Amino acid sequence: MVKKVILALVVLAAATAVLLYTREQRKPKPLVLGGTLEARTVNVGSLVGGRVVRVHVDEGHEVVSGQTLVTLETDTIDRQIAEQQAAIATANAQLAKTLAGPRDEEIRKAAAIAANDERERRRIHSLYASGIVAKQLADDASTNAKASAEDLRALREGTRQEDIAAARAAVEQERRHLDSLMKQRDETVVRSTVNGTVQSFELRPGDIVAPNQTVAEIIEPREVWVRVYVPETLLALVHANMPVRVRVDTWPDVWFPGRVATVPVLGEYTPRNVQTRAQRASQVYGVKVVVNPDKRLKPGMAAEVDFGVEGRAE
Repeated sequence: MVKKVILALVVLAAATAVLLYTREQRKPKPLVLGGTLEARTVNVGSLVGGRVVRVHVDEGHEVVSGQTLVTLETDTIDRQIAEQQAAIATANAQLAKTLAGPRDEEIRKAAAIAANDERERRRIHSLYASGIVAKQLADDASTNAKASAEDLRALREGTRQEDIAAARAAVEQERRHLDSLMKQRDETVVRSTVNGTVQSFELRPGDIVAPNQTVAEIIEPREVWVRVYVPETLLALVHANMPVRVRVDTWPDVWFPGRVATVPVLGEYTPRNVQTRAQRASQVYGVKVVVNPDKRLKPGMAAEVDFGVEGRAE
């Protein structure tokens, strides 16, 4: 009889423990999820490439936007720029000549030639009328006189507008080419485009950099974030711009303020056929949480995000 009572008490105690455990498990719990700190990485390079002449930074250095990282050799591009400047000078001289038009000496010379050809035409035609010379000589004299008169008229009218436009276009084309060369010259000085920390940098003087090759990877700490995965059954508790707090293992007693930046519309790790509530809980959403900038926070640190709400995953 005593054994039966003891057994009954044991069964009752076990049932009570299971009931209490089940109730505890079903109670809403704080929504705290883990992730890893990440930051934006910027790849800096040169559009032209060349031989490295001087290195100004190294891995781990703090840099600011516009700071020089690497200087490349400029001998070849400098020669091209000098040649192009000479080409521009030539084009400008040609434009000035075109705008000035014919010189007075040229007009006077053409006038003298035209007058002489006209006198010769009259003389030949007089001889032709007397039957002394052939008709061909008279026609040739007329042609020469007409051509000389036309040349004089063209000189007196000055340069045609089409020629002036062409000369101006030639100067503009040469200037655009120089601008392109100057931009290439500027690319030989590789500068940081952001404020940040040099993450990867392996160049040394004498190395060859190919065009569009990454010279340095710079971590921009202005925006640090954590990607955490919220179960579908708890997604209703999370919304954009929601304030949160973040803690990292390096500073376990410090909570860093942050906010929910984005909540995706598509879930991940979804079973092909979602039927049960347990399966629905396995669908998660990668929520991006932005943390307020702080020098103590480094990309790659393990972190946990406290959303400040309680929920129950079913």
